[in-house]
Amino acid sequence: MAAKPAPGAEYFTAPAHPNQRRYEALRAYFTEDLTVEQAGARAGYTRSSMASLLRDFRAGRLELFAPPGRPGPKTAPAKDRARARVLELRRAGLSVHEISARLRAEDTPLNRTGVGQILAEEGFGRLLRGPAPAASTSPATAGRDTRLPRAAVIDFAAFPARAETRLAGLLLALPDLVALDLPALTRAAGYPGTSVIPAVSWLLSLLALKLTGTRLVSHVDDLLTDPASALFAGLSILPKKSALTDYSCRLAHDHQQKFLAALDKKMISAGLATAGEAVFDLDFHAVMHWDMTRCWKSTTCPPGPSGPARC
Repeated sequence: MAAKPAPGAEYFTAPAHPNQRRYEALRAYFTEDLTVEQAGARAGYTRSSMASLLRDFRAGRLELFAPPGRPGPKTAPAKDRARARVLELRRAGLSVHEISARLRAEDTPLNRTGVGQILAEEGFGRLLRGPAPAASTSPATAGRDTRLPRAAVIDFAAFPARAETRLAGLLLALPDLVALDLPALTRAAGYPGTSVIPAVSWLLSLLALKLTGTRLVSHVDDLLTDPASALFAGLSILPKKSALTDYSCRLAHDHQQKFLAALDKKMISAGLATAGEAVFDLDFHAVMHWDMTRCWKSTTCPPGPSGPARC
């Protein structure tokens, strides 16, 4: 009677990794005196595939194992060159974004990730700014007015009878959104609201960014003071980028699935799409802000399909 394989033997007899599978097939051919067909069959290869494997191995074109790494500490030349200057600029009170911009202007470029890594390695904490009335010094929001009012539900009595806007096209989407009953879709998805802003206005604020192709991190301030964007969302002014980021961190994949399912049914029943056409992606997690780790580490930010939720 054949001996029962020891626990764990399947790691070698049925390898899951492609390179290990190739290795076991070649080892069997060269060390166990098996034919090409027998060695290939053991590893699940056809005779022709096994022959090709042997040909590539003998020609030196098959790398089964990654070369070993070099001993000693790993180096990052760009970070090493900029390290002293990064520390000098942080001691002068500059933020990660400002330091990266300064380095780029000085022909020693280093992206924000590299700057942040240096500061973390050197023990510097996150730079917190006070509520100064001056405009933001971040290069991504040049000229931003930090004295903008807080977002709130629109007061139509105070809304001007006439206003200048660059985004009047946004309002053309409102009849279709009314026909689709967006408030009902929002309730069906379970999107959360806040004490100041209802869920449908949060959704419309994010949708305004989508419809105008606006990246939150760099151009959302262009929308803040435009009356059409506020009117579109039913607000006095759109929420600022930090508020939109915080809100998007509260959204789970389950919200998006329920919303799209309800939207598909509504579009099909209204004759706006067939069952095969009402399939598309609308991801309200695609909101970028300065401190992504704040979202990723939040206990209310659920995991996405491939890691932390995308905010």
